[in-house]
Amino acid sequence: MTAQETVDRFALLARPRLDTLLRLSTATHVFDPTPGALNSTFTHAGVAIPLNQWRRGIQPYKDLACFITDERIMPSVIDPGLLPIAKAIAHDVRGRRFLTTRRIAAKKSDRGVVGHVDGYGVRILVYPDEDTGDTIVAWECLYGVA
Repeated sequence: MTAQETVDRFALLARPRLDTLLRLSTATHVFDPTPGALNSTFTHAGVAIPLNQWRRGIQPYKDLACFITDERIMPSVIDPGLLPIAKAIAHDVRGRRFLTTRRIAAKKSDRGVVGHVDGYGVRILVYPDEDTGDTIVAWECLYGVA
């Protein structure tokens, strides 16, 4: 399996897990597929929503291939990447009307392979760390609440 296929698999498996973790009862989720950056603004139903929240989680793996089997991928890769992001969003959206997520625009400093979770502003980067020899899996999310 290539690195891009691995990231695409992470993104595919992360979508239903994120749906489960973010059971929004009070807020409406709006996804903007237009690539954007931190502190951009999105307007929905006449409300300007600043996309001023950005969360990132980094997971180092000595041998990522050991963790991409069907029985290990969810508890070892997907959940540790998504849980901190989902917890932050759930905390920030409490008592708010709208949650807006936006696809994260590519940066010049990006390296490795990139995948996006459909319907959410979650980006997955997988790249080698030259200093330690580890493979880094980084989960990033851009969102705003109003």
